Amino acid sequence: MSLADFADRKYDFLALQNVNTARESKLGLVLYDEDNSGRICTGIQKLSQRWLLEFMTEKGSMPGLPSRGSDFMTLIRQGRLRTQLDVRQSFNAANLRIRVTLQNEEYEGMPADERFDDAELLSVAILPGYLNMRVMITSQAGDERVVILPVATLP
Repeated sequence: MSLADFADRKYDFLALQNVNTARESKLGLVLYDEDNSGRICTGIQKLSQRWLLEFMTEKGSMPGLPSRGSDFMTLIRQGRLRTQLDVRQSFNAANLRIRVTLQNEEYEGMPADERFDDAELLSVAILPGYLNMRVMITSQAGDERVVILPVATLP
């Protein structure tokens, strides 16, 4: 991205690094490291980050904002998601909740590539110690971003 991509736009700090727009990539939570002093994002990357942060936040874990987040990570932590069907059902329930949350905070004049349209669970693999999910985030502009979301699970 060039500086012109950020002109007249609100941006966010890029918390989820290892994102490569040319291919799918595994996400890592990094605000800065030895190579980068901090990055910013807009567009579908910003929307993907908004969705993922809401998805990964346990509902009720933020004092003062008890309705933020979803139950997905709570169910993972409790060891209640054991099959692909469990994961898909919980993902869909979380996604419905997140849709309402994100769309409620969107405002008139917000760029369409930063407004939420849908998130789809493309695949899920249950592996020893973690769950690997591929999720496609779609904006109201029709932009799409596939992210790989590894989630630690109970052994």
